[in-house]
Amino acid sequence: MKKILMLLAFAGFVSAASAQQTMTVTEYDVIQVQDKYQVITKPFWSNWFFSVGGGAQMLFGNNDHIGKFKDRVTPTINVSLGKWVTPGFGLRMQYSGLQAKGFTTSETANYVTGGPRSDGSYKQKWDYMNLHGDLMINLNALFGGYNPDRVYEIIPYIGAGWAHSYSRPHVNTATFNAGIINRFRLSSSIDLNLELSATGLEGKFDGEHGKSPDYDGILGATLGLTFYFPNHGFKRPMPQIISEIELAQMRNQMNQMAAANMELQQQLANAQQPVEVEETEAVVVTDTNIAPRTVFFRIGSDALTPQEEMNLSYLANKMKDFPNTTYTINGYADSATGTPAFNEKLSLERAQVVKNLLVSKYGISADRLKVAAGGGVDKFGQPILNRVVLVESSQQ
Repeated sequence: MKKILMLLAFAGFVSAASAQQTMTVTEYDVIQVQDKYQVITKPFWSNWFFSVGGGAQMLFGNNDHIGKFKDRVTPTINVSLGKWVTPGFGLRMQYSGLQAKGFTTSETANYVTGGPRSDGSYKQKWDYMNLHGDLMINLNALFGGYNPDRVYEIIPYIGAGWAHSYSRPHVNTATFNAGIINRFRLSSSIDLNLELSATGLEGKFDGEHGKSPDYDGILGATLGLTFYFPNHGFKRPMPQIISEIELAQMRNQMNQMAAANMELQQQLANAQQPVEVEETEAVVVTDTNIAPRTVFFRIGSDALTPQEEMNLSYLANKMKDFPNTTYTINGYADSATGTPAFNEKLSLERAQVVKNLLVSKYGISADRLKVAAGGGVDKFGQPILNRVVLVESSQQ
């Protein structure tokens, strides 16, 4: 008998614990939203980097095709200092160059070394540098969101600069620079970079002038390392977490505020225009601004959740009880996220989504529903409350 009582007590304890656990999961079911593109902007001195690399390059001038491939390849280096302003966009200043080799048919051309070759041409060789500023675009971050643990990223860049010949005669030319950086993450502070570069220069760079317009070009490839200063990387904002109970309380609070507002409006209307009531008849005033009137959305989204669709089904049923009443569907967005133009568009799309569902799924006449865009706002308290659509009656 004692064993049976102990077993029953143990079974009761397990059942109670299981029930308590189930209730806890239901009660603290949460909504957690985090935008993969959203980061916290850092101060000016954050996300600076220093890089160095070396490799080979080839000059493409007026008569360089005369020489063999191996005789045209020269070493090159680059040293850069830059900053990532956002995960997708960065700026840098780079010093590149070292030596250039070319070929000419004129003995008096600049940078000629040695006598004539068997074909009558002459070799050219000179030292130079190219100082240029570039805009870098991280395609992975732009299209895939910020991810500090991503192993490989492709980064095109474009820029302009100035080239100077150290060898005499000194020549200065404007440059146009473009290329692709293939970035491989080695650690949180060090990257391995394979950079493919293309440089356009004025035709005077190699000392020869062809037909106008005349341009020279350089193609190069370097392998190097990038070192990030201590204060680097971007932080994500903390995900917004709200329980279903809190959401329900907020919804009720907003509905109560809207009901109180409508009551005040009704009292004001009654005070301005008294209603005559026959003694033998009772007049029942029904609030056509029926609840629920709030529809919440996730950050940056105009998609309705199953829970909100269920609330709209209740709203539609109540609307059918007042067939002569029209409603305004006011859409809003959170001003703390997104640009004003984006929030204006998003708020209108949210209102339109609510109208479309009421019309297509629940049979409410489109003539009874008007949509309005409130844009980005910060007037309902918490940010999640600003991502809302409010349905209000247009006539009383």
